[in-house]
Amino acid sequence: MHRLPTRIVALMIGTLLVVLIAVSGSMIWMSRTLDAQARDQSLAQVRTARANLLTQVRLTTLDYTKWETAVDAVRAKDSDWLYLNIGAAATVGQVVQLVLIWGGPFASDIGWTDDGVEAGRTSLLDPATLGLIEHRVGATPIRSFESADFFVWHSGGVFALGAARFEVVKGENGVRIPDRQAARLAMGRRITPQSLATIEDNYLLTGLEIVHAAPEGRPNLPLLGGDGRPVAYLTWDAPTPGTALLGRMLPWLGLLAMTVLAMAGVGIVLVRRTAQHLVTAERSASTAARTDAMTGLPNRAAFNEALARPARAGERAILFLDVNDFKRINDSIGHAAGDHIVVHVARRLAKLSSPERFLARIAGDEYVFVVTGPSAEFRVRWLAHAAEQVLANPFKVQGHQVQVTMAMGYAVQAVDDMTGADLVRQADLAMYEAKSHKGSGPVAFGAVIEQASRDAAVIEQNLRRALEHGTEITVAYQPIVGPDGRLVRAEALARWTSAQLGPITPDRFVAVAEQAGLMVQLGRRLFQIICDDLVAYPDLHVSINISPLQLMAPDFIPMITEELRDRGIAASRIEIELTESVVVDDPRLAADRLAELHATGFSTALDDFGTGYSSIGYLGQLRFDTLKIDRSFVSKIRSSQEGVEIVRGMIIMARGLRMKVVCEGIEAAEELELLRAMGCDFAQGFHLGRPAPVQVLVNTWLCSTSPQAAVA
Repeated sequence: MHRLPTRIVALMIGTLLVVLIAVSGSMIWMSRTLDAQARDQSLAQVRTARANLLTQVRLTTLDYTKWETAVDAVRAKDSDWLYLNIGAAATVGQVVQLVLIWGGPFASDIGWTDDGVEAGRTSLLDPATLGLIEHRVGATPIRSFESADFFVWHSGGVFALGAARFEVVKGENGVRIPDRQAARLAMGRRITPQSLATIEDNYLLTGLEIVHAAPEGRPNLPLLGGDGRPVAYLTWDAPTPGTALLGRMLPWLGLLAMTVLAMAGVGIVLVRRTAQHLVTAERSASTAARTDAMTGLPNRAAFNEALARPARAGERAILFLDVNDFKRINDSIGHAAGDHIVVHVARRLAKLSSPERFLARIAGDEYVFVVTGPSAEFRVRWLAHAAEQVLANPFKVQGHQVQVTMAMGYAVQAVDDMTGADLVRQADLAMYEAKSHKGSGPVAFGAVIEQASRDAAVIEQNLRRALEHGTEITVAYQPIVGPDGRLVRAEALARWTSAQLGPITPDRFVAVAEQAGLMVQLGRRLFQIICDDLVAYPDLHVSINISPLQLMAPDFIPMITEELRDRGIAASRIEIELTESVVVDDPRLAADRLAELHATGFSTALDDFGTGYSSIGYLGQLRFDTLKIDRSFVSKIRSSQEGVEIVRGMIIMARGLRMKVVCEGIEAAEELELLRAMGCDFAQGFHLGRPAPVQVLVNTWLCSTSPQAAVA
């Protein structure tokens, strides 16, 4: 071994000393920064916990006060019902521990607490507190889903209190009650040592307690009363992870410093001879193994390495991106075009990557950003919207203009010990939620999505059984009537009552069917049921809703044509309804499919017009026979001249395009008269008839010699 010159040795030792000093200073600064961040984070966590306390009692109060049965019981002063269904909540004490009803028909207040006394008592709250609650409730808008919520000090403890008036807020038939005639309900949830312990466990806090006055030297958060002044304070031990970490590391840092100084002279020569060669060779091998050959981005292996690094809560987030309708791009213009899209999407997204925004391609059309560092939630939201911007311009692929959109879902690390795999799974679920609601923008993972994913798995399992055997899948028909009030056709609507789960709404099980690849099978089953009804009732004409997945299937039109031919049913008795998403996603393929339907003898309708993004130009190109105006526009014509003009404009436009018009969602005779005066051809809605089994429809409409009285 060659001896290094004295000056080089002195320089190396000096450099090491500078490094050690810098590291020591950095460690001190880091410990203080970590302490400050932990304190701020604990404050945010306690603020969230405080909000959750009020939210829980607010939602419970609203559930009771906006319950129509409860409103009726209050009007009737049915004390037995009120105790069994409301007051017992306090005496049981699991959800709330204080219930108070007053005002309206009650001459005095009635209350219950968790002391086990079942008889209602008066004056459970002092007049000042009750007056304050009354003032806050009176300030909330009438017939709104709002309440007053704040903290009160009562009976030696702090309660999270929610209060609202008894009233029906939904439906056109709800009776408007003046504020002075409406009874009030207040529900209180006591903040106990057990609930404080739960908050400590959930947010990894210590020493959480309630005090009368704000303590000095400890973090605290006020619990505000109804007048905006604190009634008490939450206080807890300030977390000092940085100081604790520094204390544990100091002995080892000292030992490490001495070891490094002792070994520096021995190791420098060997390191100098071999380090460069090893670093170069390792870098080349590592880069090749961690790089996606097609795009040049880091691959799944590199992504897994990045994901394996530990992270603290709130300091890591995943943005999961998936190209919408990528299979359709491959099928329609070829796999080479699909590869082109993959590469150029990667190039655009790469403009957003940085050391704190790690981008990888982990599958065919799937990309993932790993966002690390403080304020990860804010930065991942910004990143998602930035990704939308860089992908806004269409791609030129083999002479085609292809507009690429991405389903985006993101998740933020909630706790320190969350694994990277769990975080990716959450972001993946959020991405699929975005994919099922195209155009909704980036979707954040939450408890609702987690539960929806579990529910969807149960629904899918039962739906598969229902499609294989049994009669759980049925069809209901809603009448569509002409100007003379007679039935023109009926819209066929899917219904499912599961033996295990009970009735499932169509929007829920259809979404699950689309995601699980069961849509074509479900559509075939429904079409067979409709054909049975068409054979049984020769005068029946129907409208059938078809999903984009069914329409795009190559065998869809041959399948329904063959079914009709085998049963002797004319295609002219069926109108196919399509949503605007078909037009927007692939106008060219939609035009081809519509032309095939028309050639076969079907008529077609554009459903829910005005709720999507299709243009008038598309309507002229695609030759729909009927335009269905969505109920969101129809519902405004009675209350808004602007609503009248919008619907009138749609009808005039449809006339210019030689299309018939169906107005959906008619719920009152006044709406029907206005729409007929504007020239609406056909009408549909609850005012005319609710969806019903085919036999009810036939008995009501086809077996009658005159139009229904309701629509005459």
